[in-house]
Amino acid sequence: MVRVTDGGLEQKGCAAQSCLKMAQIGQWHVADGLSMDSHLYASNISDSLFNTTLVVTTILENPYLMLKGNHQEMEGNDRYEGFCVDMLKELAEILRFNYKIRLVGDGVYGVPEANGTWTGMVGELIARVRK
Repeated sequence: MVRVTDGGLEQKGCAAQSCLKMAQIGQWHVADGLSMDSHLYASNISDSLFNTTLVVTTILENPYLMLKGNHQEMEGNDRYEGFCVDMLKELAEILRFNYKIRLVGDGVYGVPEANGTWTGMVGELIARVRK
């Protein structure tokens, strides 16, 4: 588990019923991006995601995911920047997976409708929309 704090990123692991103490594993800054401790590259490597492409459904929300100033000249994931993009790049490198960032069609997190369905990102996740 990773927790985002004002001081950086902290990793917390649980073994059986005892949880380990939080320890800072990296830091993110709006200008400098994400920097994670290099020891993570040698630990917790999983082959279960190797060469898998994940579709990351999200919305634009500063500073987590933003369009680059010249996004019209770019394609795919290169159009985006922000904390989530930096985190995805690091995780993809460590766990050796690929990803495709996909913006939600209506651009909202989602709210429940009277008929029991959801709009936005929640609705697309429930409906398993893949594009």
